[in-house]
Amino acid sequence: MAAVTLLILLLPAAFAAVPEPDVEAFIEQFAAEHDFSRARLKRWFAHAKVQPGIIKAMMRPTTALPWYEFRASHVSAARINSGLEYWNRYATLIAQAAEASGVPPEMLVATIGIESFYGRRAGTSNVFNALYTLAFNYPPRAERFRNELAEFLLLSREMNFDPLEVKGSYAGALGLPQFLPSSYRLYAVDLDGDGKRDLWSHADAI
Repeated sequence: MAAVTLLILLLPAAFAAVPEPDVEAFIEQFAAEHDFSRARLKRWFAHAKVQPGIIKAMMRPTTALPWYEFRASHVSAARINSGLEYWNRYATLIAQAAEASGVPPEMLVATIGIESFYGRRAGTSNVFNALYTLAFNYPPRAERFRNELAEFLLLSREMNFDPLEVKGSYAGALGLPQFLPSSYRLYAVDLDGDGKRDLWSHADAI
């Protein structure tokens, strides 16, 4: 425990600078593999900022808590009552999604409830900075998050959004169900038929 505490105290200094050759190599490889504008990538990465607080959060995730502690903070009367209200409000969409996917409706509601409190807490972290930080400053999972950063950039092109403006979790999860970019691209569907797979939309999230 003392070693972990010491490491956290040293984080601001330890993660003050990203190794530029790694970033440049990522840009070159990504641009070549996906026919992406190098100039645009370099412009985006010029704005990237390391977030030491994200490293701290990754080292102490709430999902690593014992069940009795996690349950006490996540399965509350307020969340259950809000779940019933949510189920009633979106009953038609939930039934439609359950029939199409085979996932029981209570699981759909519970997942959105746990992940984002039914959309009220979908994350306040800048997703690009979060993924940038974890991809180049968190060696235990750097490879995983470089892949997620690449998936996020591809998603930004597919959905035509500015990757520097998107908010999500400290681990880069997106929308009401908190999908990582790779899961977003692989699993998200357009339930409401508006031509977009928008996980900030209740229909598509469900």
